[in-house]
Amino acid sequence: IIPRGLEDHLNIDAEVMHGDLCFRGTRVPMTVLLDNIAEGMGLEEFLQAYPSVSRNQVLAVLEWESRAIREAAGMR
Repeated sequence: IIPRGLEDHLNIDAEVMHGDLCFRGTRVPMTVLLDNIAEGMGLEEFLQAYPSVSRNQVLAVLEWESRAIREAAGMR
């Protein structure tokens, strides 16, 4: 399921990366972004390593993740 608000940035296609949630128009799973950031990779480094992913796509996912974490913690 594509998280609400990320439909323009992410895609699920059974023919692409085994149906993983990927950045729209790419074969890059969203989890690659989250895993790389967790390991200390910066935004610019990620964008250079995955040039098919746009800055706008990455920022949309990070903003969504931030909101989801705040909501889960009962914060605004």
